[in-house]
Amino acid sequence: MKYLYKIIVVLYLIVGIVPNFESIDKVATQWLYLNTLNTICLATFLFLKIDLKKYFLNKSSQLFISLFLWSVLSIFFAINKVESIVVLSQYFSLTIGFVVLLMCFSKIKNSFNFLSAIISIYLIAELIRIYLPFTNSNFDYNLIFQRSSYFLGFAANVNITAFSILYKIPFFIYTIFNIKRIKTVGLIFLSLILFSLVFFASGTLNSTRGAILTYSLLSPILLILSFRVYYKLKKNRLLVISLSYTLALGASFAINSSISKYLNQSESNLSNRVSTLISLVDEEKKADESINQRLNFYSQALNHIIENPFFGAGIGNWKIKSIDTNKKNIVGYQVPYHVHNDFLELAAELGLIGLGIYLLLLYTGFKKVILNTWNIIFSKKNLVQNYGIWITTLLYLTVFLIDSNLNFPFSRPIVIIILIIMLAFLASNKEFQTNEK
Repeated sequence: MKYLYKIIVVLYLIVGIVPNFESIDKVATQWLYLNTLNTICLATFLFLKIDLKKYFLNKSSQLFISLFLWSVLSIFFAINKVESIVVLSQYFSLTIGFVVLLMCFSKIKNSFNFLSAIISIYLIAELIRIYLPFTNSNFDYNLIFQRSSYFLGFAANVNITAFSILYKIPFFIYTIFNIKRIKTVGLIFLSLILFSLVFFASGTLNSTRGAILTYSLLSPILLILSFRVYYKLKKNRLLVISLSYTLALGASFAINSSISKYLNQSESNLSNRVSTLISLVDEEKKADESINQRLNFYSQALNHIIENPFFGAGIGNWKIKSIDTNKKNIVGYQVPYHVHNDFLELAAELGLIGLGIYLLLLYTGFKKVILNTWNIIFSKKNLVQNYGIWITTLLYLTVFLIDSNLNFPFSRPIVIIILIIMLAFLASNKEFQTNEK
């Protein structure tokens, strides 16, 4: 039976590799896959006479159900009720998926070690898929700086691909941290190689500014935590990994610059992508069209939330409402689809109550993680038990919050499934619940 639960976790995790079967948007088949998997799992549990009642009564499960029910209520205020029902089915899929995963994690021993190992293997597979075009002898190397579809990996969008691999970095760090047989030299070599591949894939091949910002911010966080671990325990393993991470990060900029000059692609190199980020805080530099567009989306969503603070536009209807709010900026047939900020989009569709339920769900799941990480940095007490899990979860949460404020992970199964998995893991173990004394 224990293998059944592990197989189920793996099946949820690999939703990103589901083929599109000629659908216009790959997420359609991914949501279909999740709903089918939910149905099969529930039928299996029913056949095995497994009681799921206590898992539905879990606090996080109740918050998922509350978010779903509030979304149902918002349909009455929606412009397009059919679209609301379509998106509502996605919320239902995540709710049922959470309950299934919660039950599975409650049955798996050393579940975090297993989860991190699987995600690390997934990361390696994803990197292989991204770098596969280089094995073609006729490959045009000028495509390296063109954000080419050749480097999409398992996703259908360069931004989603970049963040998909970034989400897996914390789990890879945890995995190599726990491989005790690797000596320091091997640890440095392995870390440098994989981190370099990650940074080059997300920062150069995908040229994603959000990803560049994210993996750059992870470096000081990881360094601070690893130095505190070394200070308290005199163990340097995590410190070696974090220094290797930072070294690979610095090298990635130098490698990018060298390759871009060699290929005469200076206009598309990593430095120019970073410069557009600087424009957000430097008034003398003009932000590019993409950033200005997102700022407009944020402003329009905020204005709509102020005008409709309780019920919003209805679940799944911001893509319709935004045509009106952004009509002065629409060119040709290009219309807004997402706010590029999950929190603002959720509030625009479900009102502040819907946003509040979602934030409470995240707070309930990650509160103890934040508190224990705070103790690792500032407390003079001994390190909490399983500090590696706390640090890994905090790093994951950092990636998720940045992605949620810049993109729309809630609408992409390939990335949101890891949040569902993490919340299920945290809720399944008393050690990671906030009411544990």
